[in-house]
Amino acid sequence: MMEDYDSTLSYYQTLIENRLSELVQKREPNNLYSPIEYILLDGGKRIRPLLCMLACEATGGDPFESVDAAVAVEIMHNFTLVHDDIMDNSPLRRGKTTIHLKWDLPTAILSGDAMVGLALEVLASYSNYTNFGKIIEQFAYGYIEVCEGQALDMLFNNRKDVTTDDYFHMVRKKTSAVIQTSLVLGGLCAGAIEDDLENLKEFGLNLGIAFQLQDDYLDLKATDMKLGKRIGNDILEKKKTLMVLMAFERAKLEKDKSLLERLYSPGEIPQELIPEFVELFERLDVFNDVQETINSYFEKASNALDNLSRNQGTKMLKYLLDKINVRSY
Repeated sequence: MMEDYDSTLSYYQTLIENRLSELVQKREPNNLYSPIEYILLDGGKRIRPLLCMLACEATGGDPFESVDAAVAVEIMHNFTLVHDDIMDNSPLRRGKTTIHLKWDLPTAILSGDAMVGLALEVLASYSNYTNFGKIIEQFAYGYIEVCEGQALDMLFNNRKDVTTDDYFHMVRKKTSAVIQTSLVLGGLCAGAIEDDLENLKEFGLNLGIAFQLQDDYLDLKATDMKLGKRIGNDILEKKKTLMVLMAFERAKLEKDKSLLERLYSPGEIPQELIPEFVELFERLDVFNDVQETINSYFEKASNALDNLSRNQGTKMLKYLLDKINVRSY
């Protein structure tokens, strides 16, 4: 059964890859579309578009009808990565040089801008749907929310009073909203009833939080090769992750407080200090507690799926959820 699920997911991924290729290849000018091809066709995990297609199937639709919606969400997601990398001055994305460093800053900004237009262009294929307005409204919601989430994340860099509530509020916008949009667009393509759309939103909310917490955790626990970027990148960028906030609450020793204060003070953090942060988080039991929190949100996501009809799409959503839960990068 698992082999059948894997082959179906692989087939859906191929459909997504082919549609992305159709959209961006043979377009001009080359200095605009080469960077877009570079990030869109580099073999990302495609989790969000897969969620879109499976949500369509889970709510009684034909998953092939949702390919364009799935592709639109994947383009939006990658647009945010291009601009995030600029704001964070990240050198690597998925193990490759980021666009603003491989080309230049203006090219990266313009390419990201153009990707929003590409996403809207592909969504226009649903203009004959009676719920086209809702499709556009949901896409706009995800787009605005992720921008607001990124803005909050940036604000946190200059704040010393960030709370765990602040963190979760930011994650709901920055990560959950795009995942929710993926799922709801799939449901809208299927003409899903309102109750099913609400269950998809609840599933996406909890999966998004679990996914972001997992990303933060893997930033320190994965290997460079698997992660595709520098280990400890969030520490180097002074991100106020849940692990940092937990450690700040628990630290009693002056040397521990002094180390954590570097995340709230001017000046760069050298790469050589990353092992000290890892040791501190281990000693304060932060990693274990964050892992428990991750598991609890995955469980909430799974419970939300129980409210949908049991069919092939729902079963595959559960299967994909389990695969995400055990990912190592």
